[in-house]
Amino acid sequence: MDSRLQAYLDGDLPLEGLPAELRARAEEWDGLLEEIRVTAPAGAPLGLDTRVLAALEADRASAQPGWLVWLLRPRMVPVPPAAVLAAAAAIILVLGLVGLPGGGAIAESRIYVQFVVDAPAAETVHLVGDFTEWQPTVELEDADGDGVWSGRVPLLPGVHEYMFVIDGADWITDPNAAGYQHDGFGQQNAIVAVSTLNGT
Repeated sequence: MDSRLQAYLDGDLPLEGLPAELRARAEEWDGLLEEIRVTAPAGAPLGLDTRVLAALEADRASAQPGWLVWLLRPRMVPVPPAAVLAAAAAIILVLGLVGLPGGGAIAESRIYVQFVVDAPAAETVHLVGDFTEWQPTVELEDADGDGVWSGRVPLLPGVHEYMFVIDGADWITDPNAAGYQHDGFGQQNAIVAVSTLNGT
């Protein structure tokens, strides 16, 4: 995918900043995202991952030779969440001990992590976790009123536990988290692993 189109999709580049040949493609992506927002009752519709991968593969095929398309074709590899968390923790530990080139230690950099929760009946949604000392200091937003609340939070690399607080009273676990940890009070905290290698 063209890096300028990726920058647009990430929100780093406005539509007007794209050349004419990429604007049509960006508008197709916008239409697909709008369709998802309007039609999906909760989460992405079934089969969306397959359609997105097919669209990306077709896009890649039009710009690359056949052998390169075959070499770069995505392949589904099932990986248990516990293995992902263990690998992320090991990488973070090694990088923390060694430090980054140029003298900057990994513990000094913060990575922005996007948190999203579907709560259509909520008046307010806060994010709490070990990074807020379990205080509701991070308020998520529902800018378009569709019931999907989100926010970007700078986190230090490592494995963090978190939950959402709905209307100041109901503590809920992220149903889309990569993993979970018992909180000692009969519930489970969601887990996110943050690494400087890939952002999260």
